[in-house]
Amino acid sequence: MSKKNHDKSSFNRTGLFDYEKMTINYEDKNGVYTFNLKSALEKLDGQNISLSVEAETPAAIVDEE
Repeated sequence: MSKKNHDKSSFNRTGLFDYEKMTINYEDKNGVYTFNLKSALEKLDGQNISLSVEAETPAAIVDEE
């Protein structure tokens, strides 16, 4: 049985997410950038995708007495 050829498209960004604008603001060694998440997802409309989201939140402070 032959395998079907599939092209993969992927992106990852780590930065500050703005829900209202659907953007991710991030910085690297070359400057500060804005990634348009809505535009990136729009290009995938109608395709089978996998989506993972991870957020860093402050840990709870434990009072050790």
